Amino acid sequence: MSRKARQYIISSNTFYHVVSRGNNQQKIFRRVRDYKKFLKILTKTKKQHPFYFYSYNLLPNHYHLEIETRDIPISKIMHQINSSYVRYFRRQYGGSGHLFQERFFSGLINKESYLWEVSCYIDNNAVQAGLVKKPEDYRWSSYSIYYEKYYDGDLIDRDRFLQFGGEDTEKLRISYLRLVREKLKSKKEPPFLINKKMV
Repeated sequence: MSRKARQYIISSNTFYHVVSRGNNQQKIFRRVRDYKKFLKILTKTKKQHPFYFYSYNLLPNHYHLEIETRDIPISKIMHQINSSYVRYFRRQYGGSGHLFQERFFSGLINKESYLWEVSCYIDNNAVQAGLVKKPEDYRWSSYSIYYEKYYDGDLIDRDRFLQFGGEDTEKLRISYLRLVREKLKSKKEPPFLINKKMV
């Protein structure tokens, strides 16, 4: 039986928390060069299909992205990201079949209520997974960019993200770093995770 065609609302300035997982929990990032390649694909896709990009976390068997669409629908953005990475992965490691588990998951984000909350959740993922003890110690997340441990060129729209909270970007950067650490101590399930769907 063929899959039912998916319907998408093409809307600009829509905020998404996107998750894509390896099929059967397999690793989608095996070496340092895989993480670097994925970030290059994100950068290239962002130039070809412009969107705003606020946070990410690349873990061995899945990844999280926080995206604000502009004129291109999230489905087209994600198709280019995942298909480009699959082609790279197969060239590197061979094999066949699905690399990613079915379709990507996405959740709409209410900018006013949950934009920073979602980013905190994403930036804390490597700690929650037991890969590092502090979010700034994980190389493959946006927290290292906000922490100013690494520079990512034009990938993260850092100032735009921070200015949703006010005007003083540097004070807001410090406030965001503090909020990430505070959320790490919390054991509550983030409310924005309830509304996630597979698209």
